[in-house]
Amino acid sequence: MEKNKLFDLAGRTAIVTGGTGLFGRPIVIALAEAGALVIIASRDTSKCKAFAEELRQLGYQADGMHLDLAD
Repeated sequence: MEKNKLFDLAGRTAIVTGGTGLFGRPIVIALAEAGALVIIASRDTSKCKAFAEELRQLGYQADGMHLDLAD
């Protein structure tokens, strides 16, 4: 059975804090591959937006936003 049939997130939204970091990037990619709209969030908005654009160019649904968990 294909992994997408086992783990289908189509129609769902996932928010990944620290989504541009060492651990966040692969998590974002896996969620996007599973069909989720992925919101990439961290303090560095430009990195989030740039990574989201990379994913959109590959055909995935993604957006970047500013998030400071200290707020």
